Amino acid sequence: MGLNIIACIKSVAVKRQGEKDTGNLSYELNPFDRPAIEMALNLIQKYKGTLTVLSMGPESASYALYQAMSMGADRAVLICDPALKESDTYITSKVLGTALHKMSPFDLVFFGTRTSDSDTGHVGPQTAQMLNLPFVINIHSLEKTNKNLSVERKADGYKETFDLPMPAGFTVHHNYKQPGFTRLHEIENTFNNKKIEIWNNKKLGLKNDETGVSASPTKIITLKKKKEQKSCKLIEGSLETKAKLLSKSLIESGLVG
Repeated sequence: MGLNIIACIKSVAVKRQGEKDTGNLSYELNPFDRPAIEMALNLIQKYKGTLTVLSMGPESASYALYQAMSMGADRAVLICDPALKESDTYITSKVLGTALHKMSPFDLVFFGTRTSDSDTGHVGPQTAQMLNLPFVINIHSLEKTNKNLSVERKADGYKETFDLPMPAGFTVHHNYKQPGFTRLHEIENTFNNKKIEIWNNKKLGLKNDETGVSASPTKIITLKKKKEQKSCKLIEGSLETKAKLLSKSLIESGLVG
């Protein structure tokens, strides 16, 4: 019997280099989700099974799901409802957790380590906590051992090995494996023959006032671009003097301890 794997992914807005700031953004699969999808596909190739990709967002999030299906995912579900607008990570985790509960039974749930836009890293751990799943972050490998799992990660100069039961959740380290190129015929086949399931709050049994900005305990007050202040300082003197002055400057700036 194969693995039933669900990967929670996100669509992120991107501005192409050289594009004018017109407000018309392009959307793509969060790059930190690609290793999670890749690990899931490798496990299915080894142990058999199916991969479902799950996302919450507006209709523009569909493109990320199509990307994931062109990589090899079997099924895609998009949670899309106007009432979800401006949900924080807590509400996002609540909604994803509700969807995962509806999709159970499953064996593994994968997340990217973070997203390239908000960059919080909250959603994976919070969702696992809501479902009471054992959870390990930043894993590099996963193997089945009878009815359990053996996973590894590298942290603080150590290689850690964990033994845990299924179902379980993980974030996959961004350096796990470089995903391969998706072939044109795979993209064409996905858009022509595969469909995305659209779920809303009613489908999940959630009330509108339980989601969105009004239900979110954290709210963004302001959002603005940070201006970078760069300067160049030449260090004069002998090689020994330059080394001492550079070392002092780095320590004083807090770049080295």
